[in-house]
Amino acid sequence: MVSKNPKIELCDINGIEYLRFTFREKFLKDHAKNATQEWREIFDSTYGEKVPVIWDCLDMTGYEHKARVLWQKEIKKLKKQIDCVWLITDSKLIKAGAKTMSLFTSFKINVIESENQINI
Repeated sequence: MVSKNPKIELCDINGIEYLRFTFREKFLKDHAKNATQEWREIFDSTYGEKVPVIWDCLDMTGYEHKARVLWQKEIKKLKKQIDCVWLITDSKLIKAGAKTMSLFTSFKINVIESENQINI
């Protein structure tokens, strides 16, 4: 069985519940389709309040343009349910993609290089 990309799970950091997406290798359009569907289902079934989100991209090697565009559209749809986004990466390519998404969605994405830098 092939594991999902990204892996989506709830996690607790310093007593705060986050929705964490752990990306690996190249993020493809089909991955984005499946993940955004799961993301909507989690928000629809679990949350009434805004939720902080973590995108752990330390093991991501890149992404398809169409995957980023689809992801960006989903941020716009779910914006009212997202408290903030913490992007964990040391990749210049992924940081540039996040900056582009931030411009098109008017949503601030906090870029950090380690999960222990998360602070709300």
